[in-house]
Amino acid sequence: MTQQTAAETRLQVFQVLDVLESLTASATKLPLTKRAVINPADIQELIARLRHVLPGDITQAQQIIRYRDSILSRAQADAKRMRETAEQESRQKVSDTQIMNDAAKQAEVVDAEAQRRAEELVAAAQAKVQERIDGADAYAIDVLERLEEELGALLSTARRGLDQLKSGGR
Repeated sequence: MTQQTAAETRLQVFQVLDVLESLTASATKLPLTKRAVINPADIQELIARLRHVLPGDITQAQQIIRYRDSILSRAQADAKRMRETAEQESRQKVSDTQIMNDAAKQAEVVDAEAQRRAEELVAAAQAKVQERIDGADAYAIDVLERLEEELGALLSTARRGLDQLKSGGR
């Protein structure tokens, strides 16, 4: 069949319908009924003409329907893929947020523990420094007291020696 425009096809269909209508209008009526006698060959000829005219439109309509279905199918697949991607991104962001929150809480715990430990170390160091200062002071006192005793003994010896020398050696 040669390719026809949609307008030509519609015109041919309407022509066939007009002939069919005139056949039914001019058909012989059966008395006392609403029935009429129509030549089957005329009807078959009209059906053949319709079959010849309609396949192009039907094929074209089927192609359009397949194309539409294909577009819908791709659009649904794209929408599903986009929804899945969005859900996955959403889950990842929630997960990342939870990880960040957990990390922040853990950092706070570690920071508090480090602060407590640092305070303990500073207190221990201060206690050790104070202990050493106290030990150094005690040692200095001890050394100075012994020095004072020795100096006192030396002074006493020096006075006796001076007293003896002054008294003439006796």
